[in-house]
Amino acid sequence: MLSAFEQYSRALLSFQLGDGGGSYETKPASPGVLDIILRQALRSGHCVLLGVGNGETARKLASVLPAGTGFTVCELYPEKARGVGDGLPLLVDTSPVALVWLLFSVGLFRESASCILNPEIDDPKTRSRFQMIQKLHASFSPIDPIKRASNASLSVSAILHPDEPELEDFFAALPTAASEAVVVWDSDSVPDAVPASPVPVRHLAHRLERNFAAQRNRMLSACTGDWVLYLDGDERLAPSLVDILPHLLGVNECNCFAFPRMAVTNTGIKIGWGLWPDLQIRLFKNNPGIRFVRPVHERLEGLSGPTGLVVGASIRHLSDVLKTPETLARKHALFDAAGGFQRLHRQNLVYPTLEDSFFSSLTEHPIIGTWPETVSFQPL
Repeated sequence: MLSAFEQYSRALLSFQLGDGGGSYETKPASPGVLDIILRQALRSGHCVLLGVGNGETARKLASVLPAGTGFTVCELYPEKARGVGDGLPLLVDTSPVALVWLLFSVGLFRESASCILNPEIDDPKTRSRFQMIQKLHASFSPIDPIKRASNASLSVSAILHPDEPELEDFFAALPTAASEAVVVWDSDSVPDAVPASPVPVRHLAHRLERNFAAQRNRMLSACTGDWVLYLDGDERLAPSLVDILPHLLGVNECNCFAFPRMAVTNTGIKIGWGLWPDLQIRLFKNNPGIRFVRPVHERLEGLSGPTGLVVGASIRHLSDVLKTPETLARKHALFDAAGGFQRLHRQNLVYPTLEDSFFSSLTEHPIIGTWPETVSFQPL
């Protein structure tokens, strides 16, 4: 049976985007460096070698690591993995965040795994990309929020269009941990009939006018909760995230949380090239000075302090299964108009995917942790 890392890497390597993911220059490792790497690996119990390199160091490590010591080779460049990675225990993705997230998903934190840069990598820019994995992995601090009680209130919020599909399901799925919901409709007036909700809803109306940030700020100004969670009409919280949401409100170590977002298709969950985990800061304390900026691909400004992370509890993005190709094309045209772009937003027909069951098998229970400073995972 294939390991989780093998399943993921095979799915990604079966797909090629553009030039295939590029490669990089290598050099021979200095004498004695293998002994240094080996000592680091033995201290943690699992060696994560960052980069296949020319394959020599990776294969030597595989041959000398004692039984019971785990070994994974993380590779950011698919063409390098295809070229010299045959037979190695590979974990491949072009996204440093995806590779770190997969390590976290199987419990490989800094206490149980050493992330070691392959000394054969000769290019400074390439080394910097792999060092980002080291930094992200080393700075994650798991915490246990489950026993924390909180009296904090939560506003769940959204900006919606009256023609959004499956609105009944969207409202029905709003988390009952919220004390209120706030919806701003892209319309001159609130629709005559609005779907039922398990929480009280405040309905407002204002035309979008090609400015998503302004619409989000109208939404935010109406939220009275201590915390704010915001969603789109084609998003749903996974059951594991619904369950843990009340406990997150009692975490004082951070002022915001980022969740992985799964792009759901009829064939599975999209992966690779930043499609997963697609971290989204969606839950934050309703502190003064926080606002949305940029008319399209809006992002939050004014956040401070550590970022909370939730591994194994996702937002499910259902755009591809709820909307027709024509509807998606109109949505992308709206994004282009709001941002002043010309056909920047397009829908590819084929992506690498993995079944839902793959992700649910990674983490038995959600893992909560923090990164030491606010990290923006929102679109650039």
